[in-house]
Amino acid sequence: MPTRREVFNKLNETNKLPTPSSTTMEVIRLCHSEATSLNDIARVIQTDPALSAELLKYANAAFLSTGIQVATVQKATVKLGMRTVVNLALGFSLLANNKQGKCRTFDYEKFWSTALLQAIAAKTLAGLGTEFDPEELFICALLSHTGQLALASLFPEEYANILSEFGFDACEVSGGIRADDILTDNRSDLLRKALEKDRFEINSSELTVELFLNWGLPAHYALAAGFHDELDYAELGAGSTQKIAELLNLSHQLAGICHQVHPTHIQLSAVEKVALKLGIAEGQFGSIFDAIISQWYEWGEIFKIKTPQCLLYNAIMAEKPEET
Repeated sequence: MPTRREVFNKLNETNKLPTPSSTTMEVIRLCHSEATSLNDIARVIQTDPALSAELLKYANAAFLSTGIQVATVQKATVKLGMRTVVNLALGFSLLANNKQGKCRTFDYEKFWSTALLQAIAAKTLAGLGTEFDPEELFICALLSHTGQLALASLFPEEYANILSEFGFDACEVSGGIRADDILTDNRSDLLRKALEKDRFEINSSELTVELFLNWGLPAHYALAAGFHDELDYAELGAGSTQKIAELLNLSHQLAGICHQVHPTHIQLSAVEKVALKLGIAEGQFGSIFDAIISQWYEWGEIFKIKTPQCLLYNAIMAEKPEET
């Protein structure tokens, strides 16, 4: 059986994989040169008006407010820093070019809405500590299910059949499992990935890893993004890669709750317990949850991503029956 790298290389030759713009690829190339300055990066970004606009929107967003608004790409790059700018260029480029597609059962709108919320959650949670760069975790989370998007792009009809045959919903954890089990039972995800592997010789998680590596992102981010829904996966190890995967896993569970029509206190309590294990202070989770939702709405408007309404923490927990 061919290795996942061999399968990826073959798929990459089709030129149908989600690919950053030429401007973004040049920015990534420049980033690897020690001689590159922020002005060099800014000059390249300026050649892409759409990317420039997205970067300025981000730099001037309320949640990054320092009281100083920036009006040029040069000032935005100074405010954000080279590494953040490169990562954002990658994320915005892929978002802009893949909001629609040919796979009839792949919910592109929900895919990006979920990805955006997961990214905001990961950035917020990473910002509570000092171990990980919040901006890097934002992009890592935003693109952590790109393998599914890639399969929908490469094999629109075949992947549509996989998703529809068993009632799968891309980026959703449930897949027919009882509501109370949605956050703990990943059997449907495992079944979907087994079908992907059988039909395409690579599953969406493995494809995410290879895409990250192909874009020049660090291996520990690639592995954490690809396998965050399989925390016992051997390649995650027991160090920082495992910790990033756990943070991404928690962020994805939060995204799952916010996309449900009727989220329950049982589900939210289960996620809160996970958050406490990862170091979130007791009593702090509710305000964090509400802040993530608020930013999700704001970002959705900025980047034209539809965000469904979600109840706030106290409203979800209010249905909890009183103890007698």
